[in-house]
Amino acid sequence: MIVLDLPRSLWWSANDRLHWQVVRRKKAAVRALAKAAAMGTGTFQVAVLGVQVHYPTNAQADPHNVASTVLKAAIDGVVDAGILPDDSSKHLTAVTISRGPKTSVKGIYRLTLTLEEVA
Repeated sequence: MIVLDLPRSLWWSANDRLHWQVVRRKKAAVRALAKAAAMGTGTFQVAVLGVQVHYPTNAQADPHNVASTVLKAAIDGVVDAGILPDDSSKHLTAVTISRGPKTSVKGIYRLTLTLEEVA
């Protein structure tokens, strides 16, 4: 399991309309944090990924909106750490996204990534 606690400054979703340079900086930071968090958690040739998205409150949210933003950067960090050879469908066959319990910490969002080997 890989857990990423991210401050609001590194969180964005598909609904946000951010300048490309802001997005680039956020992606780089999340990718680096994910790489550091993933180091030493094992390796997989083919896996499925379960993702829980945790928000600071119980307010209504759409966890799938992070798929192409924060989550993509986190998956790239996992690949950078050598946990998966690549994030193509050859190595990462499925990704499920669900909402997890709230973090209860103001301004902190969390991604919990769980990889399972596919035989």
